[in-house]
Amino acid sequence: MVASRRRLMTALISGTVVAAALVAPTAPAQAHARTGGSTPGPITSLERPGPVGRGVHSTTQANPDGKIADGSVRRRDARSASTLPEVGAVCPSGQVVKKTYLTAGFEDGEVPNPDYSVGWTVGAPSAGAAPEGALVARSASAVDTATDNVINPIFASVDPGASLYVSVTYRGTFAPGEVGLYVNDGSGALAPSTQWRTTRVNATAGASFGTVEVFVDLVTAAKGTVSQVEIDDVRAWSCAAIPATGIRGDWTGDTLVDLFGITAAGELWLYPGRGTGGVGAGVLIGGGWSTYSWVGSPGDVTGDRRSDLVGRGTDGRMYLYAGAGGGAFSARKEVGSGWSAMTAFATPTDMNLDGSPELLARRSDSTLHLYSFSSTGALRYLKQVGSGWNGMSWIIGMGDLNSDRRGDTVGVNRDNACLYAYVTTSALTLGSATKVGCGWSGMTFLASPGDLNGDKLGDLVARAADGGLWFYPGKAGGGVRAGVKVGSGWTGMAVIL
Repeated sequence: MVASRRRLMTALISGTVVAAALVAPTAPAQAHARTGGSTPGPITSLERPGPVGRGVHSTTQANPDGKIADGSVRRRDARSASTLPEVGAVCPSGQVVKKTYLTAGFEDGEVPNPDYSVGWTVGAPSAGAAPEGALVARSASAVDTATDNVINPIFASVDPGASLYVSVTYRGTFAPGEVGLYVNDGSGALAPSTQWRTTRVNATAGASFGTVEVFVDLVTAAKGTVSQVEIDDVRAWSCAAIPATGIRGDWTGDTLVDLFGITAAGELWLYPGRGTGGVGAGVLIGGGWSTYSWVGSPGDVTGDRRSDLVGRGTDGRMYLYAGAGGGAFSARKEVGSGWSAMTAFATPTDMNLDGSPELLARRSDSTLHLYSFSSTGALRYLKQVGSGWNGMSWIIGMGDLNSDRRGDTVGVNRDNACLYAYVTTSALTLGSATKVGCGWSGMTFLASPGDLNGDKLGDLVARAADGGLWFYPGKAGGGVRAGVKVGSGWTGMAVIL
């Protein structure tokens, strides 16, 4: 048996376990819902009912291989153990699961690590369905004898430099302090619950062992009553910051461009990209976006390789929402005022190759003007880049259309419903218009969220009058290839980006 397990087993001592005060649970920024109807279950201070049997637990010593000689199990001393702070979310805000070290679901019908488990069996749940799978592990005390039953559902190697989290889904009828959860050098007591509950704890303090070793222990005194507990799903994992890819429109950190949709009621929905132009099921991010008359995605404004959002409020003020990954944003920041005179905006990405994105704005007099973002989100005026743009029903920043790394622009002419491409020149002017397609009058919304299919060209998405969502792959020079319908029911979206 490996040395870390010997170290852990020799740390399990006989005798009464003294209560250890646990820190208050940490409230997550946003809880992640579990399937199966389970709810978070609080961890309390670990209290044991006192000496049982001979007044001590087993006094046997560990064999050289780490096993207990007579089959009984000795527990660690809570007086020297650290506490296990409870967490409500799978990962802290702005982080995602980096690696799942091990999951114990008991679906093979066997008690895991039997050399370190006593008094537990695996079988169907006592009543009703289990949240995960068909089998559970369970333990119970006898009416007239004391019980000291322990199970070791998880033993795995971990990265000592990573975070470490553990969860256990359980239910049972037992007194407070009778069921303990031990993770490496941390401990706590599970709160009694007759309903399935999931408790998650932060065990990072014990990750330096290089292993994660989880024990669940049922200890009772002879009270003339039966205590029992069932556990269904035990997991150990690490979390890490959501990757920052630097890809415009990648809101989840998976290198794929996603879509945002804002309903007329102001709800913001995230639709994860599939890398083909299509998107997955929507996830509600938040509300309150109906106060904006325009919302756009310029790319990375703050320089942290995450896409950001900007929006013009109905009061003419411009606000920046710095992306935090996973569709989350930092608190909004006002970056300008007096923008009510603008009748259209476009976000073509970086046009002057200074590393920051630009913003195009059309004024009511039909002139088109160029502004550059600073790393704080402030907008600096650069120059007028065109006139006569009131004839465009849509002005859209497409990203780089000709492989010169400069952001380019397309527009739909109101009179003939044709699409024109404008390639940015080194002098920061929009080159001559090139007609690249017609027949756009049937579309009620057009946007370019970025490179949806990974071919390094900006793409278009368009919503038809019937609510169908169409994907148009970009073509070098500014055109788009034939459209593919990738969704329906999008009439409820006031904005798509």
